[in-house]
Amino acid sequence: MRTGTKSHLNGVSALALLLAVVAAPAAAQDASATIEQAAVDDGDIVVTATKRSESVTKVPISITAFSQESLDQRGIRDIRDVVNQTPGIDIARGSTGSGGQTRVSIRGIDSTAGAATSAVYIDDTPIMARNSSLNYNGTTIPFLFDLERVEVLRGPQGTLFGASSQGGAVRFITPTPSLTQSSVYSRAAVNSTKDGGIGYEAGVAVGLPIIEGTLGLRLSAYHRRDGGWIDRQSWQDANDREENANFSDTTVLRAAMLWEPAAGLTIAPSIYYQDLKFNDRGDLWTRCPATTGSPISPDTVPCPNGVSDPGAGKHLNYSPIRQPSRDRFYLPSLKIGYDAGAISINSVTSYFDRHVEDINDATNVNDRVTFGNAYLFPITPGFDKSITWQNPNIYQKVFTQEVRLSGGDTDSPIKWTVGGYYSRGSVKSDLPIYQPHFNDLYFVRYGRTPQAAGVPPLVNGNARYYGNEETIEESIAAFANVDVKVVDRLTLNLGARYSRDTLDFDVVERGVSYVGGISTAAGRLRENPFLPKVGLSFQATRNALYYASFARGYRTGGVNKTLPDVCRTEADALGIDNANTYQSDRTDSYEIGTKNRLLGGSLQYEISAYYTKWNNIQQQLRLQCAFSLVANTAAATSKGFDASITMRPDSNLTIGAAVGYTDATYDETIQIGTAPIVVGGQQLGATPWTINLNAEYHLPTNSDLDPFIRFQYNYRSVNRGTFLWQVPTSTTYDPTRVLPTEAQSLDARAGVTLGPVSLQIYGENILNNVGYIANTPIYARGPLWRGSTLRPRTIGLQLIGRY
Repeated sequence: MRTGTKSHLNGVSALALLLAVVAAPAAAQDASATIEQAAVDDGDIVVTATKRSESVTKVPISITAFSQESLDQRGIRDIRDVVNQTPGIDIARGSTGSGGQTRVSIRGIDSTAGAATSAVYIDDTPIMARNSSLNYNGTTIPFLFDLERVEVLRGPQGTLFGASSQGGAVRFITPTPSLTQSSVYSRAAVNSTKDGGIGYEAGVAVGLPIIEGTLGLRLSAYHRRDGGWIDRQSWQDANDREENANFSDTTVLRAAMLWEPAAGLTIAPSIYYQDLKFNDRGDLWTRCPATTGSPISPDTVPCPNGVSDPGAGKHLNYSPIRQPSRDRFYLPSLKIGYDAGAISINSVTSYFDRHVEDINDATNVNDRVTFGNAYLFPITPGFDKSITWQNPNIYQKVFTQEVRLSGGDTDSPIKWTVGGYYSRGSVKSDLPIYQPHFNDLYFVRYGRTPQAAGVPPLVNGNARYYGNEETIEESIAAFANVDVKVVDRLTLNLGARYSRDTLDFDVVERGVSYVGGISTAAGRLRENPFLPKVGLSFQATRNALYYASFARGYRTGGVNKTLPDVCRTEADALGIDNANTYQSDRTDSYEIGTKNRLLGGSLQYEISAYYTKWNNIQQQLRLQCAFSLVANTAAATSKGFDASITMRPDSNLTIGAAVGYTDATYDETIQIGTAPIVVGGQQLGATPWTINLNAEYHLPTNSDLDPFIRFQYNYRSVNRGTFLWQVPTSTTYDPTRVLPTEAQSLDARAGVTLGPVSLQIYGENILNNVGYIANTPIYARGPLWRGSTLRPRTIGLQLIGRY
């Protein structure tokens, strides 16, 4: 049994730590130094979205970029904050929990199955992961400390970033060590969540030249705790309780060097490490039957303290076990560059190594499927606790090598980049589902032993299922991007990528649901995609850019595990075969956009509109037997716009807005047997409207202080369907389900800057909007529901030092 308190860190000690981390580097700084403000023109951020350095205002791509100063001033500390302040991007973190599993979608291109639909990069290394047969952990995301910038690229980026960038790409760019200047960056904070625990963060980054002009070093270390606010009380053991159980801890370490042994030649090795630990999931139990209805103990109350009531500060989870997860990775890389004047050569070599381990409560799923709805809450004579749990172990390893040659400067009539790319990635998954009480409950339920009924024995004596999967993906590609100045101010952009992709798979599954106790699937997929891009950009004035483009995105196919016999009757009724593989899908996207600065830069705006056709979509088909298949389904269309505007009525006031609209729907109806698996007009699930409104005011003073106040409002509308569960002829039809509430929050931040130090007090979700942003039954028309909310109101204090 674990016990806890409402505070995991004494507030006084946390504040002392915060002051110590920031004060040390700050004390050594020149008093006349000033810290950059986020109000500085963000349009001057230099990005590398086209594999060359350019101002974000000159790149003919719909892109949002945040500098390190802007991230700090806006209070952006993780991917959720990036999503809130960026139009056109969304995340799904698990189903309703708060584990490390993350799925990024851009412009409505989202799928719960197969390879990722949006690329995620740390510098030049792809780190996204596919949802394979036994791996649903998604993509890990780096936490935001000591980054030079974050870039969000909307629209297919297949030409330069390859497969799995159908919707776009998110890039986390780390700082390059300096050969001439020393620098220190530090950040620390402490906060408290309403009805929850204490959180904190502390980090420092130091850069210095080891040999002036020749060798530089940068080191950083960061630790963060996010306080929990959900109390877990086991429904099977009154003494098994933990308050604020869903807290998490993250540690990030990075070391980088830059060596310039000769003029024009640079060698930059680095290593990045991150370790993310969740103490427990963030599920809330939102509906619960009054009693279990179990034939063995019908009067047992599964939710003895009632269900959650977030508005009243009641956040409850009745899982019989704690569900921790750990997601850690390290990423060494080596960059070598040579600038020969007219031509530059760059080589990037990297290796990404990730391990994810979870414990997931499966009691209310597997027991019900095997023994019937009366065993939704299983109770077994002779067992103190009837618990079924998953323990997936996922190992992801990716080696990449890219070589690029580039030519042409800003004023050249032709600018070009050509390159070659190689990657080899593997995912190994071990997925046991433990159910030690299976044999005993089987006898109670059916009056005979599983062996007498011909059911295969438990694996290793306690697992009803044990799956092992290994997939190996290999890609060899050549790419080119050319900008040709057709006439003055009009540029033609041409890009192409051709690759040879292979996928080898081997899946072995054992358990009580398979004839003979074992099932295997193995084979190979091979594809040769060609990804073109064509665009025109017109630089009407120095501050006005207009562009139009066509681009194609792509992701590789994959493999299905074999359906067990328990699904055979349902699969036959639906006409589903055991399709071992599914094929690639692709997006063809058309976009127009403009980037403008007016009134001397006091008014800036970026607007883009898009129309994307998504063909041969890979989607998951969930069956009532609790297993699923992935199949290529219908085509879909996603259309909408993204807009960002910044106004500065005077030198002290900045007003901004970021608005995105997405309408992503299937184009046709597809049925298997008598049941539709896709209906025309069915939503893919994208958030229709995303809105961020912000205002920042710097108070005029005659002192060295620079006081400011900032407000921002975040809004994400509810997608009202049509969804498959709203269609009466669907096997997942559920008239009891309700739509979630709209996610909206108001944040405030105020502070002062004195020389190199900024002190800020902040409030997130200050109106404490805690309606259910997800709330669903665990099976169609079932009595047990789980959901999630935004983090309740959080108040904090932050110090930032920069030298």
